[in-house]
Amino acid sequence: MELIFNESRQIYISKINAVQDYIEKHLEDELHIEQLANIACFSVFHFQRIYHQITGESLYSFIKRLRLEKAAFLIRSNRSLPILDIALTVGFSNQASFAKAFKERYGINASQIRKLNDLDLIKVNYSTNGKVFYEKEHYNIPIDLSIRSKEPTKVIYIRHIGSYKGDSHLFMGMFSKLYDYASSQNLIEKESAWFAAYHDYGDLTMENKLRVSVCMSIAEDVAGVGEFGSMHLEGGKYAVGKFLLKKDEYQGAWNYMFSKWLPESGYIPDDRICFEHYPLEGFIEGKEGRVVEIFIPIAPLK
Repeated sequence: MELIFNESRQIYISKINAVQDYIEKHLEDELHIEQLANIACFSVFHFQRIYHQITGESLYSFIKRLRLEKAAFLIRSNRSLPILDIALTVGFSNQASFAKAFKERYGINASQIRKLNDLDLIKVNYSTNGKVFYEKEHYNIPIDLSIRSKEPTKVIYIRHIGSYKGDSHLFMGMFSKLYDYASSQNLIEKESAWFAAYHDYGDLTMENKLRVSVCMSIAEDVAGVGEFGSMHLEGGKYAVGKFLLKKDEYQGAWNYMFSKWLPESGYIPDDRICFEHYPLEGFIEGKEGRVVEIFIPIAPLK
């Protein structure tokens, strides 16, 4: 009975992952419950309850949260873009509804977030009551930094929802589980590449709602099975920081890319997923740590 229950739950997780992937790519659209239920192959009657039971969050809350987090990210990263345009871009029908939802979520309004000082000095505690606190960030310096154009990459993935920062055991377990599955399906090739894709907006998302997908590239489309899904890491222009990192240094590398390099670069991040790439030549003789490439999707500053 336990095996049957586990298999059934994995099927449910796969369906919910597919819905979340769709929502993430269509935040600016009007999202209808019938449409999302159809993606999950559940009846409309049961879909919202199933979604809440699997994720611990209502479907409406998830959509609203992602829209507000994306809006806050765009407001802070592109100060010349009108707030109304951002509100419409993330799926709000008017500025009044956006302003109310934003204030309820973060405790401050959009124009106040835009006026905050340097990103490397100030963060907003979004998960509580919106009060501002000050924190000096630590940086890890890259051994190389480049701008690259990347082709789309097909991947299979396993996803975790919840806190993950600094949890090397969690990532090792996810990579091991994905490797075992990919091996059992004869999907691993000499050229297979490994990634960790981050779906949310860092400090704009409460830790228990963060989503990370550990991924492996595949040559052909593969249907998702249970907790193993498939998606594309989108192509386009990326800023790529190449770092040599110990287990506890990953956050310092992300701090450098977003808080130090990006504001001075002449670029802004767009809304494609950020990810880490782990090159096969991952170690440097005589040096501690492993080589990690951080990919930040970018667009010209307007």
